[in-house]
Amino acid sequence: MTSQKITLSKYFKDGIYFKCEQCGECCRGFNNGEVYLYKEDIIRLVDHLNNKGGNHTLSSFSKKYLKLVRTSFYWEKSNSGKGRNYSYKALGFNFIGNDEYCPFLIKDHVCSVHKARPYQCRAYPIGWNMLISSNRNFAKYSKECPGLRNSLEEKGYYYSPQEIIKWARKEYEMEKKFFLEMKNNDFNIFKTYPFLPEDISK
Repeated sequence: MTSQKITLSKYFKDGIYFKCEQCGECCRGFNNGEVYLYKEDIIRLVDHLNNKGGNHTLSSFSKKYLKLVRTSFYWEKSNSGKGRNYSYKALGFNFIGNDEYCPFLIKDHVCSVHKARPYQCRAYPIGWNMLISSNRNFAKYSKECPGLRNSLEEKGYYYSPQEIIKWARKEYEMEKKFFLEMKNNDFNIFKTYPFLPEDISK
């Protein structure tokens, strides 16, 4: 997300019906962008895996499953009327395989960490500002997502415009919090998240 203002495209302005069909397409990074993770997401995943017999620290988990990815955020000081886009490094899943799939996607498109999945995963599609605000992006993603195609026939669970904006607002607030932390640390992610190993994938 690059702006605090949340607008809904024609596909979302009256709410939308949606049900995940578990096709696994949004769990693949090839030509579909990144899955961004923040500290809260990482802690939840580490706790989940350790409760299932794993032995991860934040550092070892990050080294095994995450990579540094480029992102941007539009920031405007209050009432200044002027702002700019900042570009910097964030964290994303280190996709694997020729089709760049999530390391937690297992046989038959099953997410092995579904209960602890990152916010970006649980918020799809109603919490993705770049999707809910763009007719073009809806058309692009609906080519691969049967859940979005079915929404055009009002199949699935109904999400009101208010719910959609609430989910998108939370995504924005998470991104803003990370941006401000990075800005305060001169955009050095290793200062912002000291648990990251120096040799994390780039």
